[in-house]
Amino acid sequence: MTFAHNEFPEIKAIFLAQFHPDLGPMVRLSIPEDVVDVEQQRTYGEHGSAKNDEQTNGSDLTTASSAGNADSEEYDPLKVVELIKRPAHSKPSTASNKIDFNSIQALVIPKLTLFERLITVNTGRYKVMCYPIAVEGKYVRNVFIFNMCFTFDIDADTKCYGPVVKRVGCLLKELEITSKLLSDPESDRPLKTMMRQLVNMLNAYGEYQIELDLKGLSQPMALTGISVKLFPHFENPQDIEPYHVPVKMIDFDIAKHKSAQTVYQTQASDEILWDLVIDRVTECIDNVTHVGRISKLTQIREETVIQALKHLDYYGCIALVDIFQFSNIYEPQYQMMDLFRNGWLQRECYNYVTRNGQTGSITMEKLIQLYSTIRQRKTVAEWVIENDVDVDQCDVRRLMVFGVIFKLLRRVHCYPMLCEPATAGASAASSRHSVSGSSTELLNSGASDRLSSRLLGMLDGTHHLDEISVSENKDAATLYNMFDQHGGIDYIFLYSS
Repeated sequence: MTFAHNEFPEIKAIFLAQFHPDLGPMVRLSIPEDVVDVEQQRTYGEHGSAKNDEQTNGSDLTTASSAGNADSEEYDPLKVVELIKRPAHSKPSTASNKIDFNSIQALVIPKLTLFERLITVNTGRYKVMCYPIAVEGKYVRNVFIFNMCFTFDIDADTKCYGPVVKRVGCLLKELEITSKLLSDPESDRPLKTMMRQLVNMLNAYGEYQIELDLKGLSQPMALTGISVKLFPHFENPQDIEPYHVPVKMIDFDIAKHKSAQTVYQTQASDEILWDLVIDRVTECIDNVTHVGRISKLTQIREETVIQALKHLDYYGCIALVDIFQFSNIYEPQYQMMDLFRNGWLQRECYNYVTRNGQTGSITMEKLIQLYSTIRQRKTVAEWVIENDVDVDQCDVRRLMVFGVIFKLLRRVHCYPMLCEPATAGASAASSRHSVSGSSTELLNSGASDRLSSRLLGMLDGTHHLDEISVSENKDAATLYNMFDQHGGIDYIFLYSS
């Protein structure tokens, strides 16, 4: 299975919001233009003040077609009343593809406690990330408030943009402190150029480096450089337990050669110096062996093996799944729909399940049909029999493992719980075997019937069958037989997280 490198999400728009001393929260610049829908947006004049065409009760009420437009419409009291009575969620059909600034302005220009904090807010079909800034100084209200906002699709994974949004906000704050870049009414041109290049460069190359020419502003200064770069976001490694099974997501042999070439800048030799623990651990990763077994095979402490696997998991070299047994139960997830419309996912599924596509007698349509027949409370064995699955054509284990890795399926764990004391026969057998310790025949005949005190302690409803199986070094079928012979044990089925 190859590891998928997710591309960075595309920036759909970027806009500069600020708090005007007279107009309040407003959108000053946006790329593309008119992408932000602002009702009753007042005009931002050449010197940072509202262009007042009419005055009513001492208040400035001016409507304009868009921010920065010098020609304002005449004041219409009926229009103002209509806007006030209009429900907050009501929007004209022509603005359906625009960003509703009115619905998010309280978070874009927030209270002081939220300044210089990364904020993500959803509005309509967009996700807006921003880092509000407040600069104290000789301003009308002794503070200048602004926010450069990045806009993405609502379902985009924007974790990698967090450092970029924060860095841009901090850079603009520094430029405002040193050169009054944002508060200068003549800075719209260089700001708009910077915003346009920022969007284009980040979308195309994932990095942005530009020199800002600030000589034309009110306070000239030398060329100022802005440099930002996107980096992949890696989640913190999850907790790894002895019953987890590591699955390869990359070719470790190729990774070793590439790492050697990077270090020595020469052709890698046959014997490559790599981390010894990771090297020994990766040799035992066969997508079937669990962590506890790997520890025994490598003769390395279990804690050390787990640390090595966490390192591999952090960089996406492995995925972690449960021990596969035909007594396992799986349930389909809503992400199953991705298999119907994602061509890359279909190819990966076909190559993995059919052992790199070597089996040509099964089609992708058949694999999708098999996934769609998986139901809750059906074991894999029951599912195979019920759907007459040809195990020679389809690797059932790989089918389930692929579904778990890509969240098409989720495991339903079985938690055995001791609710009643042992049956009289089982208790008597245990008593007899404990007394007749010298009788090898009796010990061997009743070994599978007895439950150790450690095993009984795990039957409290908090340990699932995989954990018990690794702890006792017995498969699920053997454990089920032991529990049935003991009696008084119920089973609780819960979804894995």
